[in-house]
Amino acid sequence: MPLVRFSVPAALSAAKTRALADAVHDGLVATCAVPVKDRFHLISVFPPERMDLDPSFPDVKRTTEASVVDILFLEGRTNAQRADLFRHIAAGAMAAGFQGDDIMIALTENATTDWSLGYGRSYGDAHGASDELLPASTAEK
Repeated sequence: MPLVRFSVPAALSAAKTRALADAVHDGLVATCAVPVKDRFHLISVFPPERMDLDPSFPDVKRTTEASVVDILFLEGRTNAQRADLFRHIAAGAMAAGFQGDDIMIALTENATTDWSLGYGRSYGDAHGASDELLPASTAEK
């Protein structure tokens, strides 16, 4: 289950922001076998004075539409999958009108024990609900 955070400039239209989110999700599905319904996106919008992205490091030309995509993922992607994912995201974003230099991606992987998807249970545990963690109304059922 990837968790994706988008940092986009306030001037970016809602449609273009959605197109970027779709490009990322499409890339995750196509290159990393993420289920289609496994979509967890958080989008943060920043005014110009709150996004300080170097316009030319390293050898790029970022515009005012420069956006950052942070992907937090369970470990297991190969270097080839990562490269394919980055290319897929960039291609989708460019098809939506972004400049290639405007999409910065940071991918971080961690273990199942680093996630809790509810009830305070570690995702790395046996995925079954423990009565002591469930609300009383659920544990009694």
